[in-house]
Amino acid sequence: MLIYIRESYKENILCNADEDLAEHLKMTLKKEQEEKEQKRKEKVEDRLYTIIKVARDEDLAEQIGKEMYFDLVDHDKVHAFHIQKQMPFTQFKDVVAKVFRIPVQFQRYWLWAKRQNHTYRPDRALTVQEEVQSVGQLREGNTAELKLFLEVELCLDLRPFPPPEKTKEDILLFFKFYDPLKEKIRYVGRLLVKESGKPLEILTKINELVGFSPDEKIELFEEIKFEPNVICEHIDSKRSFRDCEIGDGDIICFQKSLQNQCSEQYRFPEVPSFFEYMHNFQIKLNKEQEEPEQKKKEKAHLYKIIKVARDEDLGEQIGKEIYFDLVDHDKVHSFRIRKQMPFTLFKEEVAKEFGIPVQFQRYWLWTKRQNHSYRPNRPLTAQEEIQSVDQLREVSDKQDCAELKLFLEVDLCLDLRPFAPPGTTKEEILLFFKLYDPLKEKIRYVGRLFVKESGTPLEILTKLNELAGFSPDEEIELFEVLFNLRK
Repeated sequence: MLIYIRESYKENILCNADEDLAEHLKMTLKKEQEEKEQKRKEKVEDRLYTIIKVARDEDLAEQIGKEMYFDLVDHDKVHAFHIQKQMPFTQFKDVVAKVFRIPVQFQRYWLWAKRQNHTYRPDRALTVQEEVQSVGQLREGNTAELKLFLEVELCLDLRPFPPPEKTKEDILLFFKFYDPLKEKIRYVGRLLVKESGKPLEILTKINELVGFSPDEKIELFEEIKFEPNVICEHIDSKRSFRDCEIGDGDIICFQKSLQNQCSEQYRFPEVPSFFEYMHNFQIKLNKEQEEPEQKKKEKAHLYKIIKVARDEDLGEQIGKEIYFDLVDHDKVHSFRIRKQMPFTLFKEEVAKEFGIPVQFQRYWLWTKRQNHSYRPNRPLTAQEEIQSVDQLREVSDKQDCAELKLFLEVDLCLDLRPFAPPGTTKEEILLFFKLYDPLKEKIRYVGRLFVKESGTPLEILTKLNELAGFSPDEEIELFEVLFNLRK
């Protein structure tokens, strides 16, 4: 049973139950302890481990033109390794070799960098000195995660061979091919080229990437950025890469030349027009997805959620889903009510839902106490009941702007017909009672009573026995549940 007693009675009535816990309570405490231990281990792991996300040509080919069109890869969809920070990077390469079946001597790694135009590209290859460092040291120089691009060169028979030596004069470029007839773009590969060289000098190699004849005429475009606007510029093949300001990690898009064709037969004849279309399409798609959410939010401002707890909820939850306090408000009936609705009209909604006529309803506001318990605090006044739902919310709990929580007091005759709630005075307090059975190791809610604040528990023992179905002279012991706030 749950009853409030005077502070001065505490030492005479309360007992220490630390060594007499029911088995289900022990299980609950054990589960909570295990969850805390798991969180502690995760925190320790966060300090000892890091995530390394490794993107490869396979990822770029799989994503570009299907899941994404701009930039190179979504790192959330590439293989991620959970690695100890103290592991030498050379040892990490052994791990990669086992997963991807690429021998260590054929691996070369590039660090990614976010540019000022918000694009994200491979920036530079790891040095020999960096590869002898620990994973943690490499990560410190980058971000919370370590993102890498794994460069692997393959023969025609798909066997790997050592990556070519890279000098300061060499730059790594990525290539996408656009087909205006199919209106599709895809990743076709990468090349190491001389910064002083000209695009004209590598046209044969570019054609080779897509299986074109060596002399196929193609047009080149540089994909510069896509946010907030698309910038994709035509490349003059006769100018050097340096003069075109093209460097490591840049993306070149190409397509067959349309000089001898009628471009009007295509909706998006060139790469820039296709990118512009895709950019606008994504903006429109995002807007369409956001609009329902925005309308939902706007509509939410017009309504309030009122959660109404009843004796039935307490009886159903206590001893099954909860043991302390009275009710879980997330599992009671919720009403979605317009803010401007008068509370008197809301009572009619409740009458329809629960079958309790308006004149038999009395509502209590809940409050969170300093000891973190949550209890019915006081009944609504007649003046409050003629206010709107929103005004009541402000009265009940200024910290919780989203919901109004109420306890519906309904008194029933022996035949379960409701009758008008009794009049109360300032001298009367509402108490809730729980009955504990040590044999079954179970506790349950048995009801509530109005008692005189100046009275003594002795005066209501008969009524308490009646709530539990005991004989009037049954000897019972009373306890008050207190929350221990000491750490």
